[in-house]
Amino acid sequence: MRRATGFKKHLVTLVSGNIVAQVITFAASPLLTRMYTPEQFGEYAAFISLVSILAVVLGLSFEKCIPLALNDKVAGQITVLCLELAGGITVILFTMYCLFGWSLVATFVGGTSVWIEIGFCLSIFCASAAQSLNFWHIRVQRFTSTSRAKIGQSVVNVVTQIGLSGMRNWSSVGLQFGDTAGRFAAAWMQFWSFARHHRVRGVWRTKPWNRYIWQKFYRYPLYTSFSVLLNAVALQMPVLLLGKFFSTAVSGNFMLTQKMVGIPITIIATALAQVFYSEASRHIRREPNKVLFLYKKITRTLFLVAVVPFAIVAFFGPTLFEWLFGAGWETSGEYLQILAVAFLAQLVVLPISQVLYITDNQLVQIGWDACRFVSFFLVFWLASAHGLSAKSTLLLYAIVAMAYYAALYLLGLYFIKRKITCRKEAIWT
Repeated sequence: MRRATGFKKHLVTLVSGNIVAQVITFAASPLLTRMYTPEQFGEYAAFISLVSILAVVLGLSFEKCIPLALNDKVAGQITVLCLELAGGITVILFTMYCLFGWSLVATFVGGTSVWIEIGFCLSIFCASAAQSLNFWHIRVQRFTSTSRAKIGQSVVNVVTQIGLSGMRNWSSVGLQFGDTAGRFAAAWMQFWSFARHHRVRGVWRTKPWNRYIWQKFYRYPLYTSFSVLLNAVALQMPVLLLGKFFSTAVSGNFMLTQKMVGIPITIIATALAQVFYSEASRHIRREPNKVLFLYKKITRTLFLVAVVPFAIVAFFGPTLFEWLFGAGWETSGEYLQILAVAFLAQLVVLPISQVLYITDNQLVQIGWDACRFVSFFLVFWLASAHGLSAKSTLLLYAIVAMAYYAALYLLGLYFIKRKITCRKEAIWT
């Protein structure tokens, strides 16, 4: 009973904080869509897609070991290691731009400058740092700090984007710099909470080449980081390739759909996933039955709660988007109608998407991520080669996405049940 009460308390804390953060973003969107054009939103979409891809691999996936570490000292050392790796790789990326002019921003977003590159590098470092620190807070179950950081990020992001929209020299990159400011605020709040915690004393001298951590958790940088990279690229591929194969206006409209529907899904699902990961990692070895119960409960509840609202929003999508965001944005509502079922599948499955890591099936996760990555790329490449419209391309993408979410759910179900069988056999022997 206490465990169930604790789960509900943590869930309410995370979800409420994430909802407040999303309400702030949603409330500001009608203003932002009247201050910035679809083309500028398309450039912004490519910017944050690149940040999202790079941020998840800067720590080489060591952050996933933090809740699983033997004790709090080791967990703190892993957290510091993640921050050191993120800082080092970020410096390397900026140095490559300064010395050789090589820039992902210039390739996918458009023009770049030293200031844009500084903002980009700061965004990816802060995003990676916040992610690593978030796993520490999952371990010590300080979910209030995570919620506050989310709210702080949204407030700073929105205020900066609105403020820069009226400045002639900064309006074209106001969305990007707002993202940078928001991520910096979130990372700082998380770091301050981490640094003040009594359990992290003595961990600041952790070296990036710490032998124990690398030997104990070598599978994470070796296998998991590759899998996480494939997953991140697959998730961000639509934004990047829609901008490349069609136009920034198309990717901008898609980005607004993601922002209004996809991002709320991700925020809510991530809050659930954090609690699921925390609870499942505690019980998977000795009480896998509890993990199975939680797995089914989360997915079933989300489906039953969300299916009707999704149907209603999808039906009125174009009218709703034009009314809220102004003329020219009804295309985003049409994209919502196409992607509605895929968004529903994402909401249901994303909270339990870490199940293959929890059940020690990293290679299976790599296989799933690799297949999905190739499938998504083929969808956009073939659509471009055969001259399909953006809407037809998104329909194919939605069908493939639904298939892979269903496959992930079934794989998780299978491996949890196998853990239960192995546990029963161990008890009887």
